[in-house]
Amino acid sequence: MKLGIVIGTVWATKKTAELKGCRLSIVQPVSSDMKENDLPLVAADPLNLATGGDTVVYVTSTDATQAFDSGFAPVNASIVELVERID
Repeated sequence: MKLGIVIGTVWATKKTAELKGCRLSIVQPVSSDMKENDLPLVAADPLNLATGGDTVVYVTSTDATQAFDSGFAPVNASIVELVERID
């Protein structure tokens, strides 16, 4: 699991069936002290949890596909939780 901040939204008029109704967010990866540590990426948000400025937990690779109810979607990253605070 990794931390990121939602910095934008990607709009796609055509999506695979698994992504219908799923928001695609641009996520800036950050470290636990909230410093940018990689290039932004596009992450699926199957539960439509996040909006701009939210801090999120995202997963990549096989874990990203399993964030969907169907257990599969053609994605490389998925948002799985909102972060309320970091102590």
